[in-house]
Parts: sequence; structure tokens; C-alpha cells
Amino acid sequence: MRDRRLLSAESLDRIEAAVADAEKATSCEFVVVIAPASSRYEGRAMAAGAAAAVIVFVALYWINDLWLDVAPDALLLMLEGAAAGLITALVFSRVRAARRLIIPRWRMDAAVDDAANATFTEENVSLTKQRNACLLYVSVLEGRVRLMPDIGMQRTLNGAALGEVLATLQNAQTGDATTLVCDAIKKLGQACKDCFPYHAEDTNELPDRPQIRMP
Repeated sequence: MRDRRLLSAESLDRIEAAVADAEKATSCEFVVVIAPASSRYEGRAMAAGAAAAVIVFVALYWINDLWLDVAPDALLLMLEGAAAGLITALVFSRVRAARRLIIPRWRMDAAVDDAANATFTEENVSLTKQRNACLLYVSVLEGRVRLMPDIGMQRTLNGAALGEVLATLQNAQTGDATTLVCDAIKKLGQACKDCFPYHAEDTNELPDRPQIRMP
């Protein structure tokens, strides 16, 4: 789920079409929210930069003093250490692969959980008439997915069906991420159609278009 193509206009169009098709078979509503990341993790990048600055300062001091037998220039060493720290912080804040190296799994899981819970409320997932909407939250940086059904769906739908859809997304290591999301939505629609069949008077209570949530 770390494929940034999920955020492209083409991917959003495909997912929107998948949601619309799935909702033709059921009165359930499916909300898809895609986040580039669930948190900015700013403190982690700053900590890495500070550590790099200290390491460079100490390393250059000892190189000058012990190996080169040259009196270290404290001001120059501070500037070089600060430059190294700034570059390191920028790399860890801008490069996704590097940022994941300094963020513990528990921290990413907590950030995704917090963001998904906030999104559930902000996207009005609990405001449908039958309380049968479901949020599919995808966080690209962390490669995490959360499937959050409202209380009406929880009480009626077999939990194993939801678990199967979630497991398919969480365990996917290869394949096009957009296709995986579209297939998951299709499976959700099929799983819900018997418990919540579509009726002619049903209205589209929540938007089909995937929402982009910035951290």
C-alpha cells in the first residue's frame, strides 16, 4: 500500500468508479480516504538531524586533533556539524524510504489508528440512516490500511467477511495498489448485498470520490 500512484487522478477515478459500482448492489455506503502519511513525524527528523550534527562535530574534532595534529577550529566544526544535521533532517523529512527507517512500527501504527479514527468522524461515516457505512483508510507512507465499519454493519455483517477483505489488503506485497483497493471495495459490496440489499429509494448519502487527507 506504499504505492504513491494511489494519489494520482487516474487512481482516484478508478476507485470512485469501484465505489459507485459496489453501491449498486447494496444500500451500504463505502468511503475511501487516502493519506500520503498519517503524521508528519517532525520530531523524528529533527532528532536524526541533531544526532548527525553531534556525530559529525565529534568525528571532525578527533580527526583534526588526533590524526592530522591540527588545532580544531571550533566555529568551523560547529558550522560543518550544523550543515550535516540540516541535510540529515531534510533527507529524513522529505525522503519516504529514509523516514520509515527512523519511525518505530508502534509509532506508525498509533499514528494510523489516530488518523483513521479522526477521519471516521470528519467524513461523517456514522451519519447514514442505517448506520451501515464503512471507511477504508489507506496511509501510503506507513503502508497501513484500516477498515472501519459503522455500528449497523458491525452488528449485521459477518465479521469474517470484513476480516478477509482487510487481510487481503494488509498482506499484499506485490501488485498494483489501486487494483487491490478496487478489488477490496468490490468484495465489500458483494459481502454486504445480502444483509443490506439495494432498494430503488436508496440515496447516495456519502461521496463516492476518494478523499485525500493530509497529515
